Amino acid sequence: MRHFALVLSFMLSIVFLQAQTLARFEVSAGDYDRKNVFVNSPVQLTAASLENGLQLFEVTDKGEYAVSFQIEQGPDYKIWWQVEGLLKEGNIRVFELRAKDKKSNYSEVPIRKDDEAYILFNGNLPVLHYNHAKAELPEGVDTAYSRSGFIHPLFSPAGKVLTSIQPPDHIHHYGLWNAWTRTQFMGKQVDFWNLGDKQGRVDFAGTISTIQGDVFQSLKTLHQHVALKDEGGGDIALNEELEVRVFDSGKDINIIDYTTSFNCAHPEGIFLEEYRYGGFVFRGSEKWNGYTVQMLTSEGHNQDNSDGHPAKWCLVNETGNNPSGILIMSHPVNFNHPEPLRTWDKGANGGQANVFINFSPIRNRSWEMVYGNRYTFQYRVITFDGQWTKEQAEEAWLNFSNPPKVKGMQ
Repeated sequence: MRHFALVLSFMLSIVFLQAQTLARFEVSAGDYDRKNVFVNSPVQLTAASLENGLQLFEVTDKGEYAVSFQIEQGPDYKIWWQVEGLLKEGNIRVFELRAKDKKSNYSEVPIRKDDEAYILFNGNLPVLHYNHAKAELPEGVDTAYSRSGFIHPLFSPAGKVLTSIQPPDHIHHYGLWNAWTRTQFMGKQVDFWNLGDKQGRVDFAGTISTIQGDVFQSLKTLHQHVALKDEGGGDIALNEELEVRVFDSGKDINIIDYTTSFNCAHPEGIFLEEYRYGGFVFRGSEKWNGYTVQMLTSEGHNQDNSDGHPAKWCLVNETGNNPSGILIMSHPVNFNHPEPLRTWDKGANGGQANVFINFSPIRNRSWEMVYGNRYTFQYRVITFDGQWTKEQAEEAWLNFSNPPKVKGMQ
């Protein structure tokens, strides 16, 4: 009889463990309607609970529904998931994390790496290539123009390539990338953007981490911004940590977070001069121009009149049959937000291949980066099929800049 009681007690303890609620989360829409938005919350977990397994449920008055989630590890744990469907203004949805015999953090297709690039996926479809190797150049072009640490190709959900690299008009343009232009470093002017001037350059210097799971894939890399010397070699001016995060957002939309943090590598720091371009930049497909796409910014400007004006976001819609497009957003934490734009009008570059979008925080304001400080910029890039409206762009920016509030209880 005692043996039976011990067995029963053991079985009941297992049932309790499987059903035990470890944390409860209330997701509040706030002042805006939300749709299919990604959220996160700090969560306290033990190694044992991670090993035994977890499961997330949405709790409603009609029942409970299992939800895909991902635990992000770091100094503290963080849980990520998607609130599917519509979360209306002022409403709250409730989720519970429970001990359950189900492991998380397994993506459908893992990040792939080959000799040239890392490939990140949304579901089983590629979203982008991050190039860790220096790009090959057309025959006869100076090797100074080759660089690594850029994104190309960037795909629409249907697989269209939306970026271009090494266009004949600007051989130093590389899809989706980042570089500063006129800077003062160690008593001399250094341009990290115009590679042909051989003053400075930016290159991939190592992989920091890769993460893959049910909610997102993440690649974090190190870039070095090197001030070149006339006699050869150079000095590292900036160390840049770039994280590219691709969400498992479904077949109709790709969501990419591009977060970059800079640290001065030299005690003298670096001074960024006010200049018309520099920073985070997108060079569109060679098929894109003022006749094949339409551009719109958050402030209502288009391709012909957006240059020099600040913007929270910039939207590009293809015209014609089976269109795709891109939305690029700047976060309020960024220096000089909303950031001034550097764009080209319809007549630029002979009217061809002239979609160029640069969020340039130093367009109208100089800036000094001080040794010992960390400077972070956050951008979100959405690629889509079809055509997006101004209202859709604004909704996406609100989800990025002012996401729903998550109240966690443990």
